[in-house]
Amino acid sequence: MISDFSKIFATSGVGYISNDTCLTTVRNATAISNIYEGIPETILLNVICYVVLILLFAILRNRAWDYGRLALMHNERWTQLFYKNTDDAIAIEESNADVSLIPDQGCLWFPSIFKLTRERIYSRCGPDAAHYLSFQKHLLILSFCVTCFSLIVILPIHYQGNLQGDDVTSFGHTTISNLPATSKWLWVHVAACFTLLPLSVYIMRKSSGKRPSATVLSSRTLMITHISRSQRNVEDLKNYFSVRYPGVEIKDIQIAYRVKKLMKYEMERETVREAKSYCVTNNKTDLKVQPYGCIICCPWKTENALQYYSTEEEKFNDFVRAERIRILERPLGIAFITLKTEEMAEHMLNSFQPDSIRHWIISKAPSPSDINWENLEISYRNWYSKAILINAILFLVLFFLTTPLILVNVINNLTSIQENFIYKLSPMLSEFLPTLLLLSFSAFLPVLVAYSDQWMSHWTKSQQNHATMHKTFFFLLFMVLILPSLGLTSAQTFVEWSIQTNQSVHWECIFLADKGAFFVNYVITSALIGTALELLRFPELAMYTWRLLRIKSEAEKITIRKQILSEFPFGIHYAWTLLIYTVSTVYSLSCPLITPFGLMYLTLKHFVDKYNIYYVYRPITMCGEGHAIHSDAVKMVRVSVLLLQLIMSVFFYIRGGSGWMTVLTLISLLVTGGCFILLSPFPTCKNSRSSRTNLSETQEQYIAPVLLSSQSVGSPNEVVSPSQSYGSNVSDITVRIDLDNSTSTA
Repeated sequence: MISDFSKIFATSGVGYISNDTCLTTVRNATAISNIYEGIPETILLNVICYVVLILLFAILRNRAWDYGRLALMHNERWTQLFYKNTDDAIAIEESNADVSLIPDQGCLWFPSIFKLTRERIYSRCGPDAAHYLSFQKHLLILSFCVTCFSLIVILPIHYQGNLQGDDVTSFGHTTISNLPATSKWLWVHVAACFTLLPLSVYIMRKSSGKRPSATVLSSRTLMITHISRSQRNVEDLKNYFSVRYPGVEIKDIQIAYRVKKLMKYEMERETVREAKSYCVTNNKTDLKVQPYGCIICCPWKTENALQYYSTEEEKFNDFVRAERIRILERPLGIAFITLKTEEMAEHMLNSFQPDSIRHWIISKAPSPSDINWENLEISYRNWYSKAILINAILFLVLFFLTTPLILVNVINNLTSIQENFIYKLSPMLSEFLPTLLLLSFSAFLPVLVAYSDQWMSHWTKSQQNHATMHKTFFFLLFMVLILPSLGLTSAQTFVEWSIQTNQSVHWECIFLADKGAFFVNYVITSALIGTALELLRFPELAMYTWRLLRIKSEAEKITIRKQILSEFPFGIHYAWTLLIYTVSTVYSLSCPLITPFGLMYLTLKHFVDKYNIYYVYRPITMCGEGHAIHSDAVKMVRVSVLLLQLIMSVFFYIRGGSGWMTVLTLISLLVTGGCFILLSPFPTCKNSRSSRTNLSETQEQYIAPVLLSSQSVGSPNEVVSPSQSYGSNVSDITVRIDLDNSTSTA
C-alpha cells in the first residue's frame, strides 16, 4: 500500500486503489467544494496566484523603467536588469525606426504585445523567432478547432450516459466512462479519430516553420571538414579551388582554430579589465578585493582592488597573447569558403568528390552566430564517444527517476508524516500540492536534459536546440502523460509492466474519471502559474543572485550584469508547447473539459514567449540546416494524433471487444501511421532562395569572436574597430587581419 503521504498526492487524481494498481482513490472533501473533482477550486487558486504574479511583474517592470541603460551604468538596480528592455538587449543594429522599441513607460508594454507584427519580430529578432511564433499560432488554430468540437459535440454526448451515478456535478459525467459500451453516441468518437488527421495536416502545413531562411553570407558559404594538417593553409585552399573550379570566384576563406582555452583566458582578462576600469572611473582607489574567494563570505585578508586588477590584467594579457600565438600556428581541419553567388556554392557542393589525397567533406555552412566556436575542436570520434556516455548516464537516471511519485515515496521513507497531517495543516495546500509537485518536478528534470546537451559540445546552437527539443519532449511525454495515465511511477515499472502477461488492468487506468481530473488540474496550473513564472524568470534571477554572491569585489558586478543576456532556448520551449498540446488533444475525446484549458495555455504561452523574445532575449540565427528544429516541431504534432487514436482503440477494445468500433479505430491508427511514415504529409525543411534574412554581410564573419576581441593584445599588424553598443553580435565588429603575417591565417 502507498503510504499516507501518497493519499494527499492522490487528491489530485493520481492516488491509489486498494490493490495499488492505478494509483487512484476517492477524493476527500475539498476545502471549498467537491464538485467536478475540485477543478473549480484549482482554477480559483491558480487565478489568485496568477494575478499576484502578474501584479508583481508589473510593479517590478515599472520600477525598472526609472533607471539608466542596461549594463552601461554602474548603479542600475536588479529590477532594471531583468524587467527593463533596452536597445542593448538585441544583437542586430536597429537603424530603422520601424523596428525600434515601443515606448516603455508605465504599462504600455502590455498593449504593445498585441501590436507586434510578424514583420517587426522578423526584423528585430530574426527568422527563428518568426517561425516559432508562427508555429504557435497554427497550433492555436488547431487547438481551437479541437476545443470547439469537444465542448459543443463530445461533452453533451457524455452527459447522455449514466454509468457514473446520478450526481450531475460529478466529474465522471463529463468523461467517456459515463457512456455504456453499447451507446450509439460512441460512433461520434470514431468519426473524430478519422477527422483529426486531415485537420492537423491541413492546418500545420501552413506553418512557416517548414520554410527555412538563410543569411546572405551563409547561403553562399561552404564548410570544409577533415582537412589534413599539411593542407590547412588559406593560400593552398584558394589555389586548389581556383584550379579545380576556374569559373567560381572565391570571396573569402577562413580557417577555424582551437579557441576554447583562449576564450577562458579572454573572459578572465575582460573581467579584470572592466573591474579595473570600474575602480578608475569611480575613483575607488581604496576598494578591497578578496583574491581567494567571495568578498561577502570572506571579508578578511583582502587586498587593494586597483593594484590587484592591474596585476591580473597584465597576467592575463600575457596568457591571451601566448595562447593566441599558439593556436594561430596550429589551425583545425575546418575551413569556411565564401563564394560570390549562391549558385556557385551549390555547384561546388554538388560536384565536389573527395580524392585519394583530399578526404574532405563539404557541406553548407551554418550562420556564424550559430556556431559554437569553442566546440569545433571536438572531433567526430570524440563527440560520438562523449554523446554515448552522457546519454547512457542520462537514460539510467531517468529510467529510475521519472515521475513525481518517486519523490513522494522518498519523502515517505525519510519522514514520519502522520495521517492527513498536511490536510489538517492546510486543506487548500493539500489540494494544491500534488499539482505543484508535478509541475515543479517536470520543470526540473528537463533542465537536466538541456544541460546534458551542453556537455555534449555540439558544433552549432541549432544542433543543440534540436537535440534538446527531441529528448525533452519525449521525456516529458513519458513523465507527464504516458506513465501517470497507466498508473506507473517510472520507466523501470513501465518495462516491468510490459513483460507481464496481464496488462489489461493498466490500460483501464487511462479511462478512470479521476485520471482525467488530474490532467485537467495539471494543464490549469501550467497555463496560469507556469506562464506567469516564465514572465518573471525566477530561475535566471536566482542564477544572477548566485553569481553576485561569488564575486571577489564590487567591481566585478558589471561583468555579472553583462552575462544576463542570453538566447531564447527554442528547444525547451518547443517541447513544453508540444507537451501541453499533446496532453489536451489525447484526452480531448475521453475528457473534453481539458481542451479549453489547453487552449488557454497555448494562448498565454504565445503572448509570454512573444514578449520574452522581443524584449528580453538576444536573437539567434539558426539558418539553413538549423531550421530542421522548426520543421521537426511541426512533424511532432503527429504524436498527439497517433496517441489519441491508440487510446481510443484500446478503449473500444476493453469496452466492446473486437467490434466494429475497435476495428475502425485500429484501421484509422494504421492509416495515420502509414500516412506519416510513407507519405510524409508535413514538408521537410528545404532551403528557399526567396527566404533570406535582412542581416547585412558586413555584420557576419566566419572568424571566432574571441579572435576579434583579443586583437588588442595580439599582433600590431591586426587592426580592430569595435562597435560601441553592448549586446551586439561580435559580427558587428569590422576587422582586418594581415594574412602576410606568418603567425596568423585568419
